[in-house]
Amino acid sequence: MKHGRKTWTFLLCGVLTAGTLAAQPSRSPDARTLSSCKNCHRDKFAALEHNPHTVLADEDRQQDTGETIVCRNCHGDVAAHVRGGSGRHGVFAFREEPVVERNAKCLACHRKDHPNFDRGPHALAGLACTSCHQQHAAHPATTLLRQPAGPPDVERLAASSRVCFECHSEQFALFDLNEHHRLREGVLECTSCHDPHEPATRSLLGGFKQQQCIACHTDKGGPFVFEHPAARVEGCTACHSPHGSPNRHLLAHERVAELCISCHAEIPQFHIGFSATAPSRFGLDTQCTNCHSQIHGSNFSPFFLR
Repeated sequence: MKHGRKTWTFLLCGVLTAGTLAAQPSRSPDARTLSSCKNCHRDKFAALEHNPHTVLADEDRQQDTGETIVCRNCHGDVAAHVRGGSGRHGVFAFREEPVVERNAKCLACHRKDHPNFDRGPHALAGLACTSCHQQHAAHPATTLLRQPAGPPDVERLAASSRVCFECHSEQFALFDLNEHHRLREGVLECTSCHDPHEPATRSLLGGFKQQQCIACHTDKGGPFVFEHPAARVEGCTACHSPHGSPNRHLLAHERVAELCISCHAEIPQFHIGFSATAPSRFGLDTQCTNCHSQIHGSNFSPFFLR
């Protein structure tokens, strides 16, 4: 009797266990693959928790892309890599692939934001998106920009300016001059004037030079009845050095007369004088703006007089 009771008890437990196992849903192949990704790349997934690319895990996004594994959006089919256990096995790792292919991967999602990137100076110089951005970084406020180490004065810069410093150290040196735009003080960033994703127009400024400057220096923009021709043709940088200068007002020449004569080589006779023996009435030390004070433009005088 006791033996029979033990037998029935054993059979009953077996039925319950089998039923319980049958009731548990088996994980899909994608779920198992994603779990394998997390096991090896925990640091990447931890960073992605605070990364804009977490949008790839949204159900609506996955329905649009057809990708239920977030990694596949950028790295391609990772199944062979997971099965192999080591080696890339066709995974797009962004390390050794050609720059054009790396950029194409990023632009597959970001083309709407940067439609002209392929024609910009950075793309034409052979730089990849990953030259400036870290796709797994955990600092979304900086648009995933890399944060290179540098001198203390560089590390105090805004994130977008710090990443520019690596390649454009010559321009950064100009910000140490006594007259400079307030980049190191945090008033401006490189991207305040330059768009790194757009084609370079007019000496790498993101728009006609005078238009870019007028965004801040509105009083110099007019419209004027009589415009300074340089503003229409060459822009503000015909006279000013935008990053920094040893001269006041960021002028390209120390003496104002030298600056003016660099374009206005034909000087009216009455500026020089009518005597063949007397010294010239005006020279390189002359302050042209003493008379031509409305030099950016005037509504009253074609010669920019008061």
